[in-house]
Amino acid sequence: MDKLAHYQELIEKKLLEIQAMLAQDEDCEALLCIDRQRGQYILMSDGWYKGNRHYHPIVHLEIRPDGEVWLRADNTDLAVGNSLIEQGIEKRDLVPAFYSPTMREYAQKANGLK
Repeated sequence: MDKLAHYQELIEKKLLEIQAMLAQDEDCEALLCIDRQRGQYILMSDGWYKGNRHYHPIVHLEIRPDGEVWLRADNTDLAVGNSLIEQGIEKRDLVPAFYSPTMREYAQKANGLK
């Protein structure tokens, strides 16, 4: 299996696990959006809580054509990036893209990436 296909499989499995952990009810649900062709993997929250609209990304990952995995959002306490590394994504391929480009280098070093 080539690297991109392997990364797709790992990311989809992880997002399905997170989606299954989240409470699904009639007022708020976790929606999994996958676009393999464009490398986009998004788990979204959509619904209402205490009269307020909740529509935001829970986790957003992108697999770039060069094999880098950009973690664009991780609004969980699950350390999704670290979990994906433990499951087989190479440290040098994971980019914490929710940090600014100038801070990204420091974040990568602090987390043992790249």
